[in-house]
Amino acid sequence: MVSPQAVVVAPDISSAAGLGPWNPGIESNLPRAFLPLATVFRDENVETRIADAREMSDVCGLPLTQLVRFRPERLVIHEVLIRVMADLSVPVGQTYGDLGVNFRAIVATILRDGIAAHQDEIAALLDRTRNEAAALLARAIAEMLSGPLPAMPDRPWTWRSLLGASAPAVRSTACAEPEAHALHHLEAWQHSATESGDALAMACCAALTSVVSAMLGRRGFLIRDEALLASLAGTLVSNQYGSSRIGALIEPWFREVVAREGFRSLPGQTHPVVMNVKGSSASGKSTIRPYQRDLVGEIGLDWSDFALITPDVWRKFLLDYDSLGPARRYAGTLTGHEIEIVDRKLDRHMAQKASEGRISHLLIDRFRFDSFAVDPGAATGSHLLTRFGHRVYMQFMITPPDATVERAWKRGEQFGRYKAVEDLLAHNVEAYTGMPRLFFTWVLRTDKDVHFEFLDNSVPEGQRPRTIAFGINGVMNILDLKFVFDIDRYRKIDINAHTPEQVYADTASTLPEANMDFLRACLRRMTTVRFADHATGRVYARFDRGHLTSLDPATLGLAQVEPDIGAALIAMGIRGTTPTVPDSNESLRPAEAQTLGSWGEGAPA
Repeated sequence: MVSPQAVVVAPDISSAAGLGPWNPGIESNLPRAFLPLATVFRDENVETRIADAREMSDVCGLPLTQLVRFRPERLVIHEVLIRVMADLSVPVGQTYGDLGVNFRAIVATILRDGIAAHQDEIAALLDRTRNEAAALLARAIAEMLSGPLPAMPDRPWTWRSLLGASAPAVRSTACAEPEAHALHHLEAWQHSATESGDALAMACCAALTSVVSAMLGRRGFLIRDEALLASLAGTLVSNQYGSSRIGALIEPWFREVVAREGFRSLPGQTHPVVMNVKGSSASGKSTIRPYQRDLVGEIGLDWSDFALITPDVWRKFLLDYDSLGPARRYAGTLTGHEIEIVDRKLDRHMAQKASEGRISHLLIDRFRFDSFAVDPGAATGSHLLTRFGHRVYMQFMITPPDATVERAWKRGEQFGRYKAVEDLLAHNVEAYTGMPRLFFTWVLRTDKDVHFEFLDNSVPEGQRPRTIAFGINGVMNILDLKFVFDIDRYRKIDINAHTPEQVYADTASTLPEANMDFLRACLRRMTTVRFADHATGRVYARFDRGHLTSLDPATLGLAQVEPDIGAALIAMGIRGTTPTVPDSNESLRPAEAQTLGSWGEGAPA
């Protein structure tokens, strides 16, 4: 294994010929030589050698990053990171980097003054947890491999059905396959552990089920090696359940430092407000924070009562960028897997707080590969923290994909976190593909007040983004059709582009009439959709439950010179002559809308 300390001197390549936004000096895949520098493989962080993890991954099918066993000192850091983010008010400061600096200073103080003196207790607790898990897993694995078939709920399935194949119509009374025998045992164990509320048993069962399922998916059969199965499952238990037990242990020490240093704990809220900004990587989500703070004040809340959920601030605590030498441009990649691991622990901690009625207001700013999932009623531990909000504000960033490449390069030069161009463009496709599904999932709910706003962030740096659409629940007001069409356009880009022009090389796919899916879905699914002038707020068309109910006669003339409006009218079924519907004479006013972007400069007061 290459020692992380073997790479210590960073050459000055900031002015190297050819480097720039479209050639940032990194690739999508981490070079193999840099793999030992990743935080999940460093000797000081984990007990598992990378060669051993690679071999185990090949055997069982689980990802390499799940098969390293974190040291107790690293698990403590995870638990402090999530508590500072979820439980404390961290000053945002005046510039982009201030939040990270303030956050890391608080974490360092708590670790130094509250936790360091207890490392022996922490290590002993983790040892006990591992030993308890090992004993429980040994018994369970022995029964799983050779014990009698347990009584089960009567429903048809086999181990192949668990992995996605179709189930038989009738459950067999015998269990001839050892794999099916094992999975029947695991399901019975899960049922009994859940019924009893035994946290260790539930953790061990979940871990062993993950191992067995992955192994069957990889090999098609179960390797009957009790020690191997116990070791693999034990690592999963240690990293997750062991970490949560450490978190519970350090809680009073954490609180003691918070009180002594005067750090501000976030109050729990009876009716928590969640403000969630969604967009692709480098779309400018963090740049709207000052405007979010203004909006929080306008709705009568205190900005300091919000937990700022932005896991990117963890990166520089998890890794010393200056130690990376020629690998320094991969700092984001080298921390990425551990960020995902800690982020899932944050979800667990937030779910626990919510179950105890301690959840605070939340401002969520994070991009994850699963962040555009659509099930708001997901189980405890889901990434969808928005589900905890009584009132929800969702902001969707509409930023041209080529601009995100430029922004990411500038961010890399300033803060050391670069992204490969292909990754950035792929993130755009993922974001714009998932955005409509996520939007409808939330705004059509009837159990929450869900405010939403789509923001054009193609504006110059430092300028307030433009509001292009906004509303609440089933009522939508569209102010700029072009950017509504962009939601469809931007999921059709070429992720292999090497220049801005290549991103949109398929010109036919950028025409308005080729990008109507989201607009049509809004007309079909929303209760009310208004179309209004961006500058004045004057409503020129309105649809209620999919039917045109008002239209400004001048709109048809405007459509002759505004191709986006013309294409939209065709999509609405309006062609040629003025429909026999009245003009509503409605106007939208910024003062009556809870929005943070710019619009309505010419609207009546």
